[in-house]
Amino acid sequence: MMNTRNRIGGLLLVAALAWTGTACSSDEQAQDNPAEQPYKVQASKTWGGVAISLPIDSYTVTSEEREALGQAVATLAGDCMKRYGVDWPAPLPPTPRNLNSNARLYGVNDLESVAAYGYHPPLPKGMTAQQAEQTSARSRAHYANVSPAAVTLYNGEGPTSVNGKDVPKGGCLGETRRKVGLEDANRLDLTFNKVNLQASEQAGNDPRVGALNKRWAACMKEAGYHYTDPLAAAGDPAWTAGEGGDGSTDSDSVGAPEAREITVASTDVRCKQRVDYVRTRVGVEAEYQNKLIEQNITALTADRDTWKSAIAKANDLMANRG
Repeated sequence: MMNTRNRIGGLLLVAALAWTGTACSSDEQAQDNPAEQPYKVQASKTWGGVAISLPIDSYTVTSEEREALGQAVATLAGDCMKRYGVDWPAPLPPTPRNLNSNARLYGVNDLESVAAYGYHPPLPKGMTAQQAEQTSARSRAHYANVSPAAVTLYNGEGPTSVNGKDVPKGGCLGETRRKVGLEDANRLDLTFNKVNLQASEQAGNDPRVGALNKRWAACMKEAGYHYTDPLAAAGDPAWTAGEGGDGSTDSDSVGAPEAREITVASTDVRCKQRVDYVRTRVGVEAEYQNKLIEQNITALTADRDTWKSAIAKANDLMANRG
């Protein structure tokens, strides 16, 4: 089942070789004074729902920037591997995005995608299920022949020297992270995540959101569906474990739901539209975010600046590769 708080982004080489471990992302560009910017809910130009922008989004880099940085880091680390005479595959190009960063923040909100996929994450627009399977298979095959020795050199978890050369701390990945200023990449988004999650929890406990959920639930009840809030509907075990709990009967591995899931998800979206759910919910959450941003502005700004600096350094290193 999809993660309805779809904030996690970043480019993974393979699961054990993630270049950063706590990546959160946004599709909105940073503003000079984000806390003074109004929140926005606008029609999406991509597949998967309306585009939602919140104040905290301005304190990290965009999904596209993060993907490009991940590719640069992987490429530069691959150059390091060559110095040791060890083969390492070049990074694959990013796969097409199937959702906006915040598209499923409050569950489904796009009638076009739910008509095809229900509560399941949609495939990138224009991509067939067969193409998605082929893309996944190519990705798995790309790293299938990487030797354990190469992995330990890449991560710095093996011998301290290879082919007579000292291995840098953290291996080739660690060396590259230091070059672009991301030696502490795993801590960079800690404050971002804290503010993000705290604001979500506070907004969830706000009476305005409680009343909003009741109006949405009443709308759903009129159609015969009983859920307390949109995330309860999105997380219904029926969409993944089958109505009887004895295996998936409502959807297959590529997200082709049965009619009931599509009907419930479509009703969910229409009820959100009827009660103005997304705009109202974003407004409440933005209030709490702005308060927490003010309390954590120094750390948030420093982390965002580190990301921006890393992008600039990576671009420079890529432009001057020998």
